[in-house]
Amino acid sequence: MKRFGVSLIGSILAFTAGLVTAQSWNTKSRAEMIEHLAVSVAEPCTPTPPLPPAPVQSFTVTPPNEFNFGRSGLKLVPERVQMKSESLGYDIDVSYPQILGAPYTSESKVGKVNQQIKNLATRLYQWPLNPALQMRVEGRESGVRNTVNFTYQIGLATDSFLSVNFIGYSYNGHTQHQLQDSFAANYDLTTGKHLKLSELFKPGSNYLHSISAYVIYELSKVRDRKLVPEALSPEAENFNVWQITPHGILFNFHGCRIAHCGEGDLSVEIPYVQLKSILVPDIPGKFKIASP
Repeated sequence: MKRFGVSLIGSILAFTAGLVTAQSWNTKSRAEMIEHLAVSVAEPCTPTPPLPPAPVQSFTVTPPNEFNFGRSGLKLVPERVQMKSESLGYDIDVSYPQILGAPYTSESKVGKVNQQIKNLATRLYQWPLNPALQMRVEGRESGVRNTVNFTYQIGLATDSFLSVNFIGYSYNGHTQHQLQDSFAANYDLTTGKHLKLSELFKPGSNYLHSISAYVIYELSKVRDRKLVPEALSPEAENFNVWQITPHGILFNFHGCRIAHCGEGDLSVEIPYVQLKSILVPDIPGKFKIASP
């Protein structure tokens, strides 16, 4: 679950150029993957050393201690959750932003956004705390831990809009499944709600067809690039990683999914002028963004 301009998705993920999409490793244990053959030898065989544990990634992007934005005295400050247990085999390090600024309280619209961001961060690291998923003794002794490491960058922040870019890594020691991921969360501060892409466009505008056609055209400009057509078809799930920028709407894609893993993360920004006929009339003005 590379520019959170989180753009919160081009400047957000520039530092994530080396990230790849989710990789699934064989869930069989190493013992099951090694075939033991019975042979007669004059001397005992030297035991095969165990395979080293999967390398633990670390994302060291440090959010600013305080980020002032808008004209209402708002600021973003980082919250950090760090939990580590050798006995239970988990290592958690997750950072997420919270909005401060009088007269906002926990009951305000901004307070609701804070709670949504906190809930999102909590969902990222809840699974290693599940007793059923905590590491076996042999896993702990080998140095393998359930690991969650996520941080964030600020994509765009105005009095009425916030886009946060999350980037991170998780590793499940039981299934040997690792995931490197980046995504943006977009919030309408005037309503306190998570912003959906569909809310930016006029009803019945077939906006996904317009987006799909523009993205395919732009990505096809690179010579010899072979795109995966179904991964860019006009379906909502194909364009669910997006951000509002001062100039347009930025869409991010994992290279492995739409082209080739060697491409890294790919992005296409569609200028507001290209979308003007299908955008809701007060977009992007509602979010106090200067457009061409």
